[in-house]
Amino acid sequence: MENQCTHSIQLAPLDKRCRYWAKVVRRGSPLPLPSSVLGAESIPGLYLPRGDEELFPGDVLLEGESNHHRHQRGWTYWVTYVQEDGELVRFVSGFSEQKAAAKRQGLPPELLAGSGDLAGAVRVGHALRLGLDLCGA
Repeated sequence: MENQCTHSIQLAPLDKRCRYWAKVVRRGSPLPLPSSVLGAESIPGLYLPRGDEELFPGDVLLEGESNHHRHQRGWTYWVTYVQEDGELVRFVSGFSEQKAAAKRQGLPPELLAGSGDLAGAVRVGHALRLGLDLCGA
């Protein structure tokens, strides 16, 4: 039987005063090209309600939270992924190291194009689904 290691994830902002969203792109559902990502609405799927969500191998969870109550403006993004062996990996905004690691490992050029942290989060999702090692980036 196939490994069905799952992880329960709590969906909630770090700061309850800030805007927050979460979407999961299930295994088998395509992620958009990073260059086509202009905002959360570019990510397929429904916005998830706050609370617990179950993630399965191959699922990519993307989360965003505004930083307007902090000195730093803009948004912070997280990518959470369940690897085929069941290990849970998570990355936070500032995806340039992961992009460089993915490029060194042969990420296709069409997945390297696209700017901004949300495009970077989607790029990380693609790289993880392709089995690239970003954990040592």
